[in-house]
Amino acid sequence: MNTAAFVICLILILIGIAGAVLPFIPGIPLIFIAIAAYGWVEDFATISVRYIIILAALTLLSALVDYLASYWGAKYTGAGKLGQIGAVIGVVAGILIFPPIGIFLCPWLGAWVGELIAGKEPQPAAASAIGALIGLFSGMVFNLVIGVGMLISFLIVVI
Repeated sequence: MNTAAFVICLILILIGIAGAVLPFIPGIPLIFIAIAAYGWVEDFATISVRYIIILAALTLLSALVDYLASYWGAKYTGAGKLGQIGAVIGVVAGILIFPPIGIFLCPWLGAWVGELIAGKEPQPAAASAIGALIGLFSGMVFNLVIGVGMLISFLIVVI
């Protein structure tokens, strides 16, 4: 095992796991690239092509579920595009300005403001914001589970 490559890969995987909940870091794709690069550095001695294909499928599934969770959460409660955009802006603001409470409050507030800008009344906008928020967090939880699973599988395969 190449210790330097292993440590760098592990650091990138941990950053990728953080990216599962931080919208400005492409979490699952980063984990996939780190593991594939580790396989390449090790001449695929421990990381098989089959394993890389499975991780690629999980990466694609993660992107699909991330999009669909936000869409379905917003659609279920009638949230529009501005509500979804507001929720994402709220996540970033919540992480940067008001951690850790902001991660829960700011996405809802951002979605609510986005819905108000779109012309909704305050009460329906609040309900739509809840749906957008539920969808957003559902996607984050799914990505977090996938990311931790990729980390565990990597450690099992390599160690």
